[in-house]
Formats: sequence, C-alpha cells, structure tokens
Amino acid sequence: MKVHSSVGPGLDEEIYHQELVATLTAAGISHLSKPRRELVYRGIVADTFEPDFVIEDHFIPELKCLQGAFAAEHLVQLFSYCKFWRLRTSLLVDFGKQSLMWKRLLYRSHSANLPETTPPGFVSEPALAATIIQAVSECLNEIGLGYRQTTWKGLVRAAIQAAGHNVHLNPTATVLSHAHITMSSLVINNTCALFVTALTDGITATDRAILQTHLRWLNLEWGIILHFGKTTADFSFVQHPRKKGFQPIQEGQQIIY
Repeated sequence: MKVHSSVGPGLDEEIYHQELVATLTAAGISHLSKPRRELVYRGIVADTFEPDFVIEDHFIPELKCLQGAFAAEHLVQLFSYCKFWRLRTSLLVDFGKQSLMWKRLLYRSHSANLPETTPPGFVSEPALAATIIQAVSECLNEIGLGYRQTTWKGLVRAAIQAAGHNVHLNPTATVLSHAHITMSSLVINNTCALFVTALTDGITATDRAILQTHLRWLNLEWGIILHFGKTTADFSFVQHPRKKGFQPIQEGQQIIY
C-alpha cells in the first residue's frame, strides 16, 4: 500500500517491483526477487518458474498492473508457484486501479491416479500406449496435481523420454497452403500424438477436436488426451478423422471414431 500510494496507479509493473524490493529491504524483510528455478524430473528440465517474489517460509506475492479484474490464469500461475516452492499462501496484487486491489489465495495439494483402461482397437501399438500411460501414471504419483498446462506438458515429455521413447515437442506440419504450422501436441516415436490439459474441469469436446486436427495434419493414426485437473486426472484415446467433413462427437463420450 505504501508503494502504491507513493508511485500512483497504472504505471509499468517493473516500477512497482523495484520500489517494493527497496521497501522490503529497508524494512529488513527477507525475500527473493524474481528467483528463477527449474523443475527437474528424471534428470530432464520440465519447466522453469520465476515468481515476482518469494517471502521465504511464508508466502508468494505476485504483482500485476491490470485494466480489468484478476483472471483465472493468474490463479493458475500462483498455484503452480506455491506447489513448486511448497508454500500454502500467495497474494495477487494489482497496482492498476485507483485503490490497491489484492486477493489472498490458499493452495491445497491433491493427489490422483489415472484410470485403468484397455486401449481401443484403433490403437495400432497398444504396447506403446500402455507404456505411455504407465510412465505418466508414475510421474503423477510422484508429483501430484497442481501444476499448469505448460508444466505438465514438460513433465509428460520428461517421463516418456526417461522411459526410452523419442518425444517431438511442438511438431510442425503443412496445413493446406501454409507450411511449418506448429502443433501444440507431443509426438511419440513418430507414431502417436499427446495433447495435455491441466487445471480445467475435464476433457472437453473441443480438446478432442483439437487433437483430431493435429492427427489429421501430422498424419498420425491415434493420440491421447491427458488431463490433470484440480482434484482428478483422466485420459482419452482419439482416432484420426477418416471421413471427409467429420463432426466432433458430443462432449462426454470417451472415444472418437
């Protein structure tokens, strides 16, 4: 509040950051400013975290200068930081308004297991599918829920690489007349694609349609959607869309033909 009052609202976020560093230092409050740390799984860097501050052994404040309200992505960002630093409390602070806006958040960790299922008939390499699910299950058991989509994408990549498989991150394909279009899936052994989602309410019809698009242009027969939610984890097999003018199936069904 002192920094907001002395600087005023609506300036560049870095100004507030520097002033808060000076204020905390003058007050003798121990803190880390923009600490950069790597999340490593099985010797492979899965993601990198750099919060604005870590008040050691206490909480994580994250600074914003917004025109609108706090968004869901801001909460996801802070919960990922709390999980990584093993701190329960965080604070979103907005310097963009006439009065200082802030929101205190409490992180609660959750564990989950992927469901057991047999790969459907269209999966050309069921042994590979089983290996993928096993590697991801082990990772989930070790890490637990709570990380954002980009982090889980990195963790899935690390888990499958550690299991001895080739993982192509963000492959490209020619789409109509457009060359080198990036797909957000992971391609495993040039055989299948994985689409990772996290901290949403579950696998949606849109997720399935997106993976079908990736399979179509990457010319892959099948893929898997992996979802790491707030309290549960799930996955769904998806098949290459063979029929011209295909329509995505309705939400709630598990397999696309």
